[in-house]
Formats: sequence, structure tokens, C-alpha cells
Amino acid sequence: MMQEPGYIKGRRAVDRKVVMRAPAKVNLHLEVLRQRHDGYHDIETIFQAIKIYDRVTVTLHEQRPGGEPDIALTVQGDGNVPADTSNLCWQAARHFCREARVSGSLSIHLEKEIPSAAGLGGGSSDAAAVLVACDRLFATAFETERLERLGADLGADVPFFLRGGTVLGRGRGTVLTSLPPVVTGQFLIVKPDLRLSTSEVYGDLKMGLTVNSAKANIQVVKPILARFPQKTWPGFNRLEEVVLPAQPSLQRLVLRLRELASVAMLSGSGSAVFAVFAEGRDLTMVRGEFEQMGLFVRTVGPHTAGVEVLEG
Repeated sequence: MMQEPGYIKGRRAVDRKVVMRAPAKVNLHLEVLRQRHDGYHDIETIFQAIKIYDRVTVTLHEQRPGGEPDIALTVQGDGNVPADTSNLCWQAARHFCREARVSGSLSIHLEKEIPSAAGLGGGSSDAAAVLVACDRLFATAFETERLERLGADLGADVPFFLRGGTVLGRGRGTVLTSLPPVVTGQFLIVKPDLRLSTSEVYGDLKMGLTVNSAKANIQVVKPILARFPQKTWPGFNRLEEVVLPAQPSLQRLVLRLRELASVAMLSGSGSAVFAVFAEGRDLTMVRGEFEQMGLFVRTVGPHTAGVEVLEG
């Protein structure tokens, strides 16, 4: 039986890499509607990608026709992020190979800039980056919708990062509707040395039979987004009801930011908080206030896309 050119005993050396840029996100609005029978929650959220980036390099060393892939993972820049099978990057590579019925020897190098356990979506963004990189390396040419379905298997935020920009998420956050992109504004991200577990935060939101109504009417939100952040924003984060009373330091941060900006809240399940300021405002004094407290502080703009290919 003849093999394709380049294959030796069913294996083919590739040694090709794809370098990805994976943005962070904030939630401009997050309502928890109800607890589902599967233990998850139905939510309504407005995702906004922002310009804090992880760098994800995926290398396909060798391709083979079947079997489990060999995946090596290294992490730089955040000692709290595991470099093992619990990392979403590793899981994304294995899930892609299984679903696409491809295999080989892969290495993933993750350079972290997005703080972990902060509600900024770094792990989900990195996983989305790995899915796109694998699609290119194995030349599978999956449509975005199929990649989003693969992403939803890994985590509720992963599909958003394949699309990016400004997006309304419903269901577990995986039913996505694109919104007019936010293109201006300065996002001040402040994070104390505190790590919160998303599952524990949702677990503490004891809803019982409570059913909240959806708030984000697209026709109402669209014109407000067009002027964002100049006009008072109606969005809120329901998870603040759980997180802030239990974390007084975060509560003080949110209240202080609300004295400074009209839009300020916890991002996702925390522990990062953010405020949005008008374009052109000098934030030197504001940044300095939080930097003197030894906190993680970044001032960034909105990112109008999702994960992006930098090389390969």
C-alpha cells in the first residue's frame, strides 16, 4: 500500500508553528437568569474584548494518522497557571484532535499577560487560540461555527473569543449575537492579589427557584453602545451580590471606581474590576492611586476582534 509523499511508517515530519494573540475580556453586563438542571446557569451577558493579550505558540512537530496526540505544554509569566492536562490549552488541543480525527506530536508555549482567576477570560481565550492554531496546522479548514461548537465543549467563554469584539451571550454564554462594536474608551483594569473560582462563585449564588428576566434588549443597547462610554450604562454584574460582600477589598475597589467613572464593576466572577473612561482623558493620577497600592493595573482600549494569527 502506497503512502502519501513525506510519510514514513505512517508518520510525517511537519515542524511548523502558528503564533496566536489571545485577548482578554470584560463583561459589560452579566445577569444570571436561572440555574439549569445540569448544574450550570443560564446567563445574559455582553462580552467586550480588550487589549490585554496572551501569546500562544502551537507547534506541530509530527503528524500521524491516528491514536492519541502527544501534547507538551509550557507556561511562562504566571506561576499559578498549570502546565499539565488541567490547562484548557492542553484540553483544547486534545479535543480538536479527537473531533477532527487527526493526531501527531504537538507543543504549546503559553506566555501569560492576562491575570488568571480574574474574570478576564484568559484561559478561555488561550483555548480558543489553540483551536484556531490546530485548525491551521492540520489544514482542516473548519468553519467558525464548528470551532465555536468545539469551544463550547471546553468552556462557556471559549466561543466568544473565536468571534471577539462586542457580543451578546445567552444560554451558558455560548449563544452569541454580534453587537455594534465598541471602538473607543479607556478600560482601566485593576486586580488585587486575589484568586476567585468561577464555579465557587456561581455555587454561592443560591438562586433556588428564582428566575430573573432578561434585561439586554438589543434595540435599546445598540444606540447606547454607539456612544459608549459617554452615556450612563444600564449594565450590571449580578455576581457582585455574591462576591463583594465576601471580599471587602474588592467592594472598596468597585465603590472607588464608581466615584471616578460612570461605568465600573466586577468583571465576570472576579477578581479583576474595571472602569471605563472617555477617550483622551488623562488617567495618570487615577492609575497612580491603584499602582501605589501594589495592584495589577492596566489601561487598554477595546479589541474589535477575537483571537488572531500573528504568524503561520
